[in-house]
Amino acid sequence: MDRKVYIGDEIVSLIEYIDSQDDVDCYHCWQDEETQKGYNLKFTRSFEEWSANTSIKSRFIATIKRLSDDVSMGAIFLSPEGTSPDLAILIYKPYRGNGYGVRAFSLGIKHCFEAFSFDYITAGCYAHNIASMKMLQRCGFLPHPQGNQNEKHYRTGEDIVQLDFVTYKPFLAFGEK
Repeated sequence: MDRKVYIGDEIVSLIEYIDSQDDVDCYHCWQDEETQKGYNLKFTRSFEEWSANTSIKSRFIATIKRLSDDVSMGAIFLSPEGTSPDLAILIYKPYRGNGYGVRAFSLGIKHCFEAFSFDYITAGCYAHNIASMKMLQRCGFLPHPQGNQNEKHYRTGEDIVQLDFVTYKPFLAFGEK
């Protein structure tokens, strides 16, 4: 089955997310402790519970595909309608640390600015998530302390802060000049 391609470069594309093909990989990613740490949540649902509730309430969701071998490497999610435009990413464990997140997130930002009438997009991460913070900075995001959110750590109950970042239109995707 051919999937709609939203945007891509010579390395990765953001393609149509198809529940029946992508939910299993996405579910396994949510079970990973590093993913849970990155999103400050303990994931305990069964696949059946998760997939029953994942008509993901995003206004945009896409699978990240590596073009060299057609493998799915993660997903991008844009917050639901009626909320501030907030972009999130999941990179599946085998593909982390190779620059795919920067490329895919940059393409996601560009697509969201082109497909929606946003003047800005936000994204967040926790201070301990150095890789995500670097990715946001490489994608042109700036700290936006007004959007920081105080939370409790999902395991310890200690106070933590989800740091907020923002990028504005016009936007150049990674590698564009």
